[in-house]
Amino acid sequence: MGVLRAQISRLVKRMLARHGLLLIRAGAKFGHDPWADIQHLAEAWRYPVATVFDVGANDGETAVLALRKFPDAKIVSFEPHPDTFGILMQRLGRQGRFTGVNAALGVQTGTVDMFEYPSSKINSLSDRAQYALRYPQDAKRISVRSTSLDVYCEHNGFGTVDILKLDTEGFDRTVLEGGRAMLERRAIKFIYVEFNDLQPKENAVGGDLISIDSLLRPHGYRFVASYNDYVVTEGEMFCVSNALFALPPVG
Repeated sequence: MGVLRAQISRLVKRMLARHGLLLIRAGAKFGHDPWADIQHLAEAWRYPVATVFDVGANDGETAVLALRKFPDAKIVSFEPHPDTFGILMQRLGRQGRFTGVNAALGVQTGTVDMFEYPSSKINSLSDRAQYALRYPQDAKRISVRSTSLDVYCEHNGFGTVDILKLDTEGFDRTVLEGGRAMLERRAIKFIYVEFNDLQPKENAVGGDLISIDSLLRPHGYRFVASYNDYVVTEGEMFCVSNALFALPPVG
């Protein structure tokens, strides 16, 4: 049986190769490392990874990882909080392939309110984000600059974005709404978003995966896998996870 399975596998690979396709082996299980999963799919579909947008960059953890994983890519990190942006630039400002943008992405251009918490990782443009509701704490309202994905790309010459990573504490769907023109043009290949549950939570903003899928699927995106950061079991159950969506080639 093992010999027969190997012969069938070789035959399938030869058939796919004739059409310029790649079979991702079953052993390369998806759902453990999103960056490895992106690399597998980019290789299979012959997608170059030249541009990574890191939205909600905080102090640059994702940007550092992306610079290492994609040595030919330009990384553009968006961080609206002025102090956190300063830390980000101290860490990565001298990297030649890195650009820092001191602004939020959403649907508005101009100035918007941001809610600042003791931990910069949960700063949000909403005071109704799921994490803030699960762990109530005082927030300070500050003003930050905002633009949209479509406007930024048009004004700065980005015709495509190969990887769009979003970690905006409940505002991921809003960021995507500000990039509808890019989505309609199939100009974004991979989208990596944060979520807390499948369905919307009453009286909360964002954090649900179903509404993000509903926005992306009409444009051809497919859900690939989810990646859990942690689960809180005490009291009301609370999860922090991420999801990868990919845009397969047409046909």
